Amino acid sequence: MFRFLSDVIDLFIRYWFSPCCPICQKCLTSRSLCVSCSPISPITGALCDRCGIQVDENRTQCADCEELKDDPINRIRSSLWFTDEAKVIMHLIKFQNRFEWLEIFREHLRVFPFPGSGSDFVCIPVPIHRKKYITRGFNQSEIILEWTAERWLLKNSGGLEKVKETVPQSSLNKQERKSNLDSSFRWNPRFEIPEKVILIDDIFTTGETLKACARVLKEQGAKEIYGWTLFRAKPLRESSLKGFSNLINSLPGN
Repeated sequence: MFRFLSDVIDLFIRYWFSPCCPICQKCLTSRSLCVSCSPISPITGALCDRCGIQVDENRTQCADCEELKDDPINRIRSSLWFTDEAKVIMHLIKFQNRFEWLEIFREHLRVFPFPGSGSDFVCIPVPIHRKKYITRGFNQSEIILEWTAERWLLKNSGGLEKVKETVPQSSLNKQERKSNLDSSFRWNPRFEIPEKVILIDDIFTTGETLKACARVLKEQGAKEIYGWTLFRAKPLRESSLKGFSNLINSLPGN
């Protein structure tokens, strides 16, 4: 009788409290991801020398960068493609305060991709507004910066601040993203402005956030600015981008 009750209780606990894959919800024996649900998709192959998007092997720049005449960022690189699986994990991290899931991406930072000596650069995280920081409890870009600076033995600075609360960029189209960030960032004069900067962020989609930060740094006297993100979104048609935004906004936490 006691053996039967013990088996029933054990089954109940395993059914209700066993860890599940956050992507497919399959029950697992430990808190992890299914092998088939891996969010890891490294960016490889020929890349645009400036923005880091994939290009044909006989080209050095993509069509968009060939037409650019004035851009505050010298070069942008990312480690991983922002796949559907990665989107689910990042949604958990950013909107459900599950920052522990960020750890699975730690070992996938690529080699130092920028010219010159690594010691010449200062890493600066893309900041979030203090209200969001209080609500979330962390800035994922700061965590990625810690990993980056540790791996490449770089200095870091917290002089860049976000002073205007804005709606999430993921909910906006390309044109709205530009105006959404107007006057959002400033440089704290208590910090010395570095000459060579690597801006660190979690996701590159259209690049408007990195550009808004870079403009502030250039105005303060930075000479060279590079962008580094953990993820890079593949180019999407405007309608697809809006459709994904609507899907994300319907999930819990938004």
